[in-house]
Amino acid sequence: MKKLVLHIGMAKTGTSSIQASLGQGSPLLAEQGVYYPDWKPFNHSFDFTVLFLEDPSDSIYYQQLSPIGDEAWQAELQRLNDQWRAFFSTPGEGVWIVSAENLGRLSKQGLAALKTFVEPFFDEVRVVAYVRDPLQALKSLWEQNVKELSDPMSAQALLRLTKRRQNYRFFQRWIEAFGRDHFVLRRFDPDSFAGGSLLVDFFQAAQVELEGELELPEREANQSLGDEGVALLLAMNNRYPLYRDGQHNTERGLSRRQHLFYEAMRQAGAAPLSLDVKFNEEEAERFNLKISYLNSLLPPGEQFTEVAASEEETLLPDASQVPADYAVELINNLSQLVDQVADRCDHLQRKLQALEEEAEKQGGNADGDQG
Repeated sequence: MKKLVLHIGMAKTGTSSIQASLGQGSPLLAEQGVYYPDWKPFNHSFDFTVLFLEDPSDSIYYQQLSPIGDEAWQAELQRLNDQWRAFFSTPGEGVWIVSAENLGRLSKQGLAALKTFVEPFFDEVRVVAYVRDPLQALKSLWEQNVKELSDPMSAQALLRLTKRRQNYRFFQRWIEAFGRDHFVLRRFDPDSFAGGSLLVDFFQAAQVELEGELELPEREANQSLGDEGVALLLAMNNRYPLYRDGQHNTERGLSRRQHLFYEAMRQAGAAPLSLDVKFNEEEAERFNLKISYLNSLLPPGEQFTEVAASEEETLLPDASQVPADYAVELINNLSQLVDQVADRCDHLQRKLQALEEEAEKQGGNADGDQG
C-alpha cells in the first residue's frame, strides 16, 4: 500500500525542524520505505503549495523569482508539476511525506485541486497538523507578521490585525476533504512528545512505523528574534518594506537574503520574545471562540485555557528602547558578514587574475609556436 502524509504545520510548531530532519535523513528513511524529497528547500511551502493556489503568481515563490516573464514562470510551474509527479511515481509500497505549513491555508478550490493531483498515486492520504496554545501562537504569529510586513503599520495596529486573522477554521476544509479519521491534530507541547522527541511524535501521529532505532539529525530552527530584534525589524520594515509592488524592494538591504539578517539579530540577542498580550472584551470573546473550536478537535485532557478580558493595552517592544549593546553586537555581526563576502570576492578576483595570466601565457606560447 502507498500512503501519503501531508504535514500542514502550523507555523511555529517545529515545522522547520521536522522538515530539516526529514530532508537530511531522506536516504536513511528511504531504506525503510519512507520517502521525503532530498532536494532543497526541504520546506515544501514554496515548490508544492504554489501548484494549487488559485493565483500562483500571488506566492512567495513567485516573489523570490521576480522579475520573471510569463513564459518562464509557466515553464517553472510545469517543472515543479513534473518533479512532484516523478516523486510520487516512485515504485513500490511505503509512505511518502510532504511538509508545508501554508498548505493549510489553501482555498476549497485549491484543496480540491491538491486532492485530484495526489489521489491517483496513493491508496491512503493522512493529514497531520500541530497546534500551539493559541495565546503563545499569537505572539509568534505577530513576530512573523513583523518579518513579512509590506505596508507601514504601527506595532499595536499589527497586533490587532494579527488577533483578527489568527484562524483555525480552515482545519474543517481538510476534515471534509479527507475525512475525520484521516485528520490528526496534535498539541505542540514539548513536555508531552512521544519518546520525548518531536520527530518520534510526528512519526506516531503519521502512523509511520520504523524498524529499530533510526537516528535522524534533529534540527532546531526558526528561533525568535527577541524583543530587541522584533522592535528594530518593525522600524526597519516601516521604512524599507521587504516587498514593494509584489517584488523584493531593491532599496532594502539583504532583501533576498533576510535569513542572514535574522541570524545576525539572533546572535546579537538570544533572549526569546516576551509579550503579555492583552485583550479587550470584544477581542477576548472572538479569541475564545477560536479556542473552543480547537478544543473540539483535541482529545480530552489536552484542551487550551480561555483568555480573560483586560482594560490594559499590550506593551510592545519599541525600537527607541533598543540597548546600545545590542546595536553594537548587531553592527559587528553584519560587519563580519561583509568581511566574509569581501574575502570571497578577493579570493575570486585572485583566481580570475591567475586564470587571465595563464591564458595570456598560453596565448604567447601559441604565437611563438606559429612563428
